[in-house]
Amino acid sequence: MSKPVNHIVEADIKGFFDNVNHNMLIEFLNIRIKDSSLIFLIKRFLKAGYIDDNLLIKTDVGTPQGSILSPLLANIFLHYVLDTWFEKEVKTHIRGYCRTCSLRR
Repeated sequence: MSKPVNHIVEADIKGFFDNVNHNMLIEFLNIRIKDSSLIFLIKRFLKAGYIDDNLLIKTDVGTPQGSILSPLLANIFLHYVLDTWFEKEVKTHIRGYCRTCSLRR
C-alpha cells in the first residue's frame, strides 16, 4: 500500500502446456522435492504420451492436458522461469521500485 503501482504485467502464454521443457521442470522440482520416488513418478507421468487414432504418441515436451497435475506443474515451472526473466530482463530496464508477486521470499 505504501508503494505506487504504475504497471502490472499479465500474460497469456499460447501453447504453454504443449511446450513445457521436461528437463527444466524436473530441475525446478528437484529444488524443493527430495523424494526421488515422487520425481520418478512425475517423470513417468510426463513421458506417458497419448493415443491418437490407435497410435501411441510419445511426448518429449509438454504436460498432459486435462490432467489434474498439469496446472500444478505449470505453476511450478512458471514460478522459476518468470522470476528469472523478471530479474534478468525487466529489472534491468526499470527505474525505481519494482517487484514480482512471487510467494517465494
